[in-house]
Amino acid sequence: MNFTIQTAKIEDLESIQVLINRSTRELQRGFYEESEIEAALELVSGLDVLIQSGQYFFAESDGVIAGCGGVSLVQGEKMSAEIRGFFVAPEYARKGVASKVLKHCEAYCKEKGVQSLFLASTLSGESFYRKLGFIEIGRFKEPLSNGQFFDLVNMEKKL
Repeated sequence: MNFTIQTAKIEDLESIQVLINRSTRELQRGFYEESEIEAALELVSGLDVLIQSGQYFFAESDGVIAGCGGVSLVQGEKMSAEIRGFFVAPEYARKGVASKVLKHCEAYCKEKGVQSLFLASTLSGESFYRKLGFIEIGRFKEPLSNGQFFDLVNMEKKL
């Protein structure tokens, strides 16, 4: 499949949100309980800010958004970036979409002088990030509004 990477615009947000909801509900099955999945959708926030900053991207194929993800740059002693909001439409899972978006994010970060990336991975995304060179630095349980907890994996990668 041929995918092009584009910088998201605010008018893309509704289509991106639909993709996120579908992706989360379908691709998280088997890793989390249904009630955890539904409550965890509230954790996806700030995409409008990422989009307005020009740091959120999507892969498109034949006018359809197949996957998305972005970065938040962090100024500090050493420049780093958080990988955020990575999702793939279920019908495009395991077809190279997320890898292409992540490689675009990495290239963007290198241009900005970023030396390391970090993220909080879902259990379903953990093996994907490991294959692309991220290492686990810890695990934690994010509290959800329904009283449950969502298991996540902190990971990092040096550029």
